[in-house]
Parts: sequence; structure tokens; C-alpha cells
Amino acid sequence: MSMSIPEGLKPLPVPPNYMRAAERRQFLEMTGPMGRPAGDLRSAARIIEQSPVATRFLESRDHYDVGDDLKRQVGDWTDANPNPQARADAAYDLDKVLRILDNVDDRTLNGSDSRNGHIDGFSDYGYSSLDNSEARLLSRFAQNGYEVLRRL
Repeated sequence: MSMSIPEGLKPLPVPPNYMRAAERRQFLEMTGPMGRPAGDLRSAARIIEQSPVATRFLESRDHYDVGDDLKRQVGDWTDANPNPQARADAAYDLDKVLRILDNVDDRTLNGSDSRNGHIDGFSDYGYSSLDNSEARLLSRFAQNGYEVLRRL
């Protein structure tokens, strides 16, 4: 069933923390880092700046414990990576992973609030996380990779 929007009305914008079903499905099937799509010329800094969930995560201390493992999964988005294209691809993949985790519904992860633009569940500067939370899932992803996403 196809629904069309009546003439003169515009669709409501999708909030920045929400993923549409098709986008979510695509990223849940990832087996490794994908990098930016063709034509996406944004820098790593710009990608992170435009992503509320990535910005909040990287500005907090929560990433201290999982940061190195995350870099092994998605690539290095920091200035320590001398290749600006690789940095941007890594930032893009990091953003997608964080958004996927933020969009897992509350029935699956009852230790977190979904779609709030935060990776919930970290404590002690990221060295501890609540059971059944986005933080615990992110820690598992950082250690075990993309296979973790396919089980959501």
C-alpha cells in the first residue's frame, strides 16, 4: 500500500536521532566498515559535528575505555590518522554504529532510552556499563565487531 502526501503538504522531517527502516536494515547487515557513500565529501570533523550522538559520545569521557577497540572496528577518526579520507570514512562508520545502537528499541535494551541522541548506560567514565544497555552493546561491538549488530 503506497501512501501519497496530499498536495500542498510536506512530510515531517525525520528527527536527527532516528533512522528510517531501510537505512537501519542496510547498516544492520554490515560486515565491516563501509565508508562514506559516493559523493559524500564531508570531513571527519564535519560528520561528527552533524551527528548529535557522535558529538555527545566523543565529548564525554565514556569513550575512554572502548575508544581503541572502536578504532579497530571502524577506523581511526582522530587527527592521529594522517589520511583525511580514511578519517572521514571512519567518522561516518562510527556515526552509523552509534545511531544504530541509539535506535534499538526499549523492549530490547531496557537499560537505555532509545532515540535520545545519547549512548546510555556508561558509568565511571566509561569503565563500567549497565546490563542490557546501549553502552554494554557498544562495548560488545568494540570487542567483537559487526556480527554484534546483526543480532539486534
